[in-house]
Amino acid sequence: MWLDKSSQLRLNRGCSQVLEALDHSDKLSSAHQIHARLRDVLHNDAPGLTTIYRSLELLAKLNLVQAVQIEGEKRYERIVPGEHHHHLICTSCQANIHLDQCFIEQFSDKVHARHDFLVKGHILEIFGLCAACKSVTEPQQA
Repeated sequence: MWLDKSSQLRLNRGCSQVLEALDHSDKLSSAHQIHARLRDVLHNDAPGLTTIYRSLELLAKLNLVQAVQIEGEKRYERIVPGEHHHHLICTSCQANIHLDQCFIEQFSDKVHARHDFLVKGHILEIFGLCAACKSVTEPQQA
């Protein structure tokens, strides 16, 4: 799989399969979930779990996937190179909501102006309860 003709970067089969699995997922996925999805589709031709972990590490270094730490486990999503995403993550059901804008970029500019500190990266994940889980934990009003 060629990423683009100008970079001439070619991904190995494991990386291509992992990207394909992430392309067909609308949620953050663990390596185990990616492995299960590929086994469902490719059966005996699916890469092993070690290959999936190695592929995810390489894809993260290439900025093609982003890792999010949830309850001690990394979950992954496909991103466009140069972009990053932030999420609202439900601590009850693990649902995640992608935030459409980055709230940290303006803060980074202020940090640079005030402290002469150049921010090179950041991570923002907000944990709480989604609407469905919140309604279960709140007492019903009569």
